[in-house]
Amino acid sequence: MNAVHIILWFILIYYFALHGLYLFLILLGSVQMRRFYNQITFAEYHRIAHSTLTMPISIIIPSYNEGKIIVETVSNVLKLNYPLHEVIVVSDGSTDDTMKVLAEAFNLRRVEKYGPKHLQTNRVLSVHESLDIPNLVVVEKENGRRADAINAGVTFSQYPLLCITDADCYLDKDALLHLARPFLRDSHVVATTGVVRPSNGLKIENGEIVDRAFPKTLLGLNQEVEYARSFQWARTGLSRLNSMLCISGALMMIKKTTFEALGGSSATAITDDIEFTVRLHQHAFDHKRKEKEKLVFVPDAVCYTEVPEKFGLYASQRNRWQRGTLQALFRGWRMIFNPRYGLTGLFGMPFFLIFEAFAALVECTAWISMFVLLFLGDVNIWEVVVMLYFAYILNVFISLSAILLSETTKLRTGRWGELWKELLAVFLDNLGFHQFHLLARVLGTIEYVIFRRKDLGAHMDRIVLS
Repeated sequence: MNAVHIILWFILIYYFALHGLYLFLILLGSVQMRRFYNQITFAEYHRIAHSTLTMPISIIIPSYNEGKIIVETVSNVLKLNYPLHEVIVVSDGSTDDTMKVLAEAFNLRRVEKYGPKHLQTNRVLSVHESLDIPNLVVVEKENGRRADAINAGVTFSQYPLLCITDADCYLDKDALLHLARPFLRDSHVVATTGVVRPSNGLKIENGEIVDRAFPKTLLGLNQEVEYARSFQWARTGLSRLNSMLCISGALMMIKKTTFEALGGSSATAITDDIEFTVRLHQHAFDHKRKEKEKLVFVPDAVCYTEVPEKFGLYASQRNRWQRGTLQALFRGWRMIFNPRYGLTGLFGMPFFLIFEAFAALVECTAWISMFVLLFLGDVNIWEVVVMLYFAYILNVFISLSAILLSETTKLRTGRWGELWKELLAVFLDNLGFHQFHLLARVLGTIEYVIFRRKDLGAHMDRIVLS
């Protein structure tokens, strides 16, 4: 066997390992979800919703130039089914009419209000409260990016649980009940997250979700499939293995004491959500409590977030996600293969490094190598066809498994007209969309490793940092 065939076999083994692990995580996630639903009852949520002992929540919404949608977002979270929660909107140096539309919609007045400075942030310009809604606070501050806005919001929060979401996200009506449940059942739980799906296609009226449909574009449908595969089933499996290393910035609930103990979100992080999650895992093992703190994935807490449907914005987002993943993993490199950190160090960190951070680079190298070797005559056309066939079939099989499993949950489409579009996106994914995704991630890798690029990227203040 010559060096050429060794390379081809290595690529084939990597493909099988990558997709085999994803299939394992999806199946493990489905088992966990069934166990989860077998343990819950309607009566339990009813008690949480009506008990005076239920922990109150502060919802933090960082925003930048979201004047067109911010009223619907705030209306949505104000109407969530929960005994006691406050909403803190942080306008992070917005240059549009965000503050004006909030003032008009919610009858805001400026107040003198100061919070304890546990977290350092850029200067707060003003604080506003609603004359009509006592649990709404709006903070206006100098621009400092999303993480700085979150920290500023936490400074003004008054409740022991924080729920962090984004300005273009919509939560299911019972999302807070579902996210809070693990905290009430186990004192060692410090953070929870849930399912994140695209909001493109939702019908919103007065802040309430009245109908759910899929995105209209093929690129949006492609992300619908991706979110079902990676953000729902794979993360459920990773949570079971203590390896859920990215709590989405679109939906996170965390104890305020824990958030402050970690120093809040990092304003220097490219993607503050994954960087914060890696630090949170490290903190769970490094502190000196007898019982390890827990991070829990809640499969019935659902958040819908806007996804880019233009290729330029999509490429910019995935480029930034790639750079942020590399930065977070490099910052937490001491955890990789370190038994001190349990399955997080022995499985989670290596998995994210080898099969997430480097996957695009390996796969792109494989594509280039196959065609170069074919051009040089070192492999024949049938060997290349077999490799491409396996790559295509494995990707389709994993995505189909995730979609069909989703049809057994509350996120099922309910309409054949929507399901067939999603199935079409599965088969079209590896015929150009996936390769475009790879290219954006490879460029992100090069820009971070070689050029040390750490900015958010063009237009990324507008796209959610999911």
